[in-house]
Amino acid sequence: MISGHDLVVAAADLPEIAPQALADAARRGGLDDSDRRLIRLFSTAVYHLPAADAVARIALVTSPQSAARLATSVRVTRWLTHTGFPTVEPLDVDQPVVSHGCAVTFWRYLPQHGPAPGPADLGHLLRRLHSLAPPPFPLPAYQPLVSVRRAIEASQAVNNDERAWLGGYCERLLDAYRQLAFDLPPGMIHGDAWWGNLLRDGDQVVLADWDAVSTGPREIDLIPTLQAPRFGLPEHERDAFIAAYGHDIRGWSGYPVLRDIRELSTISALLRDAHLDPAAHDQLQVRLHSIRTGDTRQWTTF
Repeated sequence: MISGHDLVVAAADLPEIAPQALADAARRGGLDDSDRRLIRLFSTAVYHLPAADAVARIALVTSPQSAARLATSVRVTRWLTHTGFPTVEPLDVDQPVVSHGCAVTFWRYLPQHGPAPGPADLGHLLRRLHSLAPPPFPLPAYQPLVSVRRAIEASQAVNNDERAWLGGYCERLLDAYRQLAFDLPPGMIHGDAWWGNLLRDGDQVVLADWDAVSTGPREIDLIPTLQAPRFGLPEHERDAFIAAYGHDIRGWSGYPVLRDIRELSTISALLRDAHLDPAAHDQLQVRLHSIRTGDTRQWTTF
């Protein structure tokens, strides 16, 4: 159970409270975090714990569903590991741990050697994932734009005109989404399937970051890669992804709606953090201009 005391919505607190949350969660899980090393800090904080041969992910608890969503990701990846699907593996500790307004999860550390995985690797994994039988427990239903709508309302990085336009744009996209007729059968989806969530585990590629796992249209998992020219992905790599997956949705009538939903979703973390980071603020303005005017300029990743 998450109390109001545990809820934190200010991204400004994450750099300060993440080490405290990690220290408390590691102690409660019996893990040694004495030589922790920060790997990444943006929407989440990711630490390597060499003594525990583990990775810790620390996310702000921004809603009463935050810890439940992470608990589902742990449960799903344990089940997937048991089935033999290539995924990151959660440690065998009671998790997530809610502390200092954060939810902390622990995962087996994977040294990254060899060539970086790419879109074709993701296509193969998604084809395999979408062919699995449903897990023996319920998953939440996919709900588009929930996090971005929350971020729009709370953002200190946009003015009132921008906030009102974004809110109206969300409603227009949701209306269009409700009218879509999907080609692929619904089922378990990763929910944030892009090649940045791929890792190497020795010779195999595994899929990470299952925070958005849910039941929904399989097309949702294809959109991040197909939308990726915004971030410089060449056309031949998009084609390789589709060839590996085995189904191309770019000619489907609903593709533009899902593409626009994905593009809007990419600004969620920027909406939360851009008032603290000039580079993030500049990129937020670039993306807002693109979304409002329909320009096709390339965006910078964070």
